[in-house]
Amino acid sequence: MADDRVPALLTVLSGSFVSQPLAFAALVDAAEKLDLSVDLADVDVIREAAEVRLAHYFRPQIVARIQELQGPDDTVIVLRPSALTTHPRLPSDESRLRLLGKFAGEVIEPPEMRL
Repeated sequence: MADDRVPALLTVLSGSFVSQPLAFAALVDAAEKLDLSVDLADVDVIREAAEVRLAHYFRPQIVARIQELQGPDDTVIVLRPSALTTHPRLPSDESRLRLLGKFAGEVIEPPEMRL
């Protein structure tokens, strides 16, 4: 069965991390401080080939805007919609993550997973 692209409002964070596991750890820490959990299947940590990987989710103009907002940060985190992404305090002021915004994009979702 083929996968289909479906529209989604994706939350994008950034930060500076020496490895992907440290970026995941910062996200999990931020979620735990809000008494929420993270489904890592709904998270994409992007440290390399950012332009190409962001293009899997967003139109070229949005990719350019995200990279502009990213500034010197070396890591971008794309989050699918969840309880975590709707929390008004994500990320907290103490977090190593910065909220770049919520952007219209697309995700690949098997038809049986759609409501």
